[in-house]
Amino acid sequence: MPADDRPDLAILYVEDDPVTREELAQILRRRAREVLVAENGREGLGLFRQFSPDLVVTDIRMPEMDGLQMAQAMREKSQGIKIIATTAYSETSYLLQAIEAGIDHYVLKPVDIEKFIAAVEKCSRDILARKAVTRHHREREELLAKLQAALEEIKVLQGILPICSFCKNIRNDEGYWEQVEAYIGRHTKAEFSHSVCPACLRKHYPEHYEKIMAQRRQENPQQE
Repeated sequence: MPADDRPDLAILYVEDDPVTREELAQILRRRAREVLVAENGREGLGLFRQFSPDLVVTDIRMPEMDGLQMAQAMREKSQGIKIIATTAYSETSYLLQAIEAGIDHYVLKPVDIEKFIAAVEKCSRDILARKAVTRHHREREELLAKLQAALEEIKVLQGILPICSFCKNIRNDEGYWEQVEAYIGRHTKAEFSHSVCPACLRKHYPEHYEKIMAQRRQENPQQE
C-alpha cells in the first residue's frame, strides 16, 4: 500500500536471524508508519523503552535476552502493549510460557506469511480502535474544558432581583437603585439598542401610533 495510506502505527520487530529479519521487516513496513528493528531482546527492550511502539513482533529464542523475557519486561511497563511471537518451537511448554509472558499471537516458523499478516492486521485493528476511543475521550475532555472556561467567563444573573413596579429600576447588590440597562450591562456581556414598544408608543405618542398603524393597514389590508 502507498506510504500515505499506512496505518498510524509504530511496530518494533526483534529477530536475530538477518535473513528472516529483513524479509518480515519489509512486510511490516508496508503496514505501519514506522518500523523499529532490533537483533536481540536486550536491544529490543531498549528501543521499546525509548520509543513506546504500539505493537511488538519478536522471535522467542535469541541471544542475550530471549523474546519471552523481553515480553515480560515490556508488560511490566505497559499492560496494553500487543505482542506477536514467532518461533520454531511448538512444544506445549513454550506455548504456556508465551501465555504467561502475555503474548497475544503465536506464529510458528518457518513463518506462514498469510498467517503472519493476519496476526499483524488483527492486532493493528485492535490498536487503532483503542487509539480512536482514546482520541475521542481526549477531544471530549478538551471540549468540556473549553466550555467550562467559557462558562466561567460569562457573568450570569441569578436569584431574585428587586425591581420597582413603577420606574422599573433595579436595586443592586449594594442596595442602590439603578436602571435595568446599567445593571444587566455590568453583570452580562449584553448590549442594548433602545426602541419603543407598541403599548408605550400608543400611550406616550398617540399621534405617531395612529400614523404607523394607518400605514400598516394600507400595506397589509388583509389584516383588517
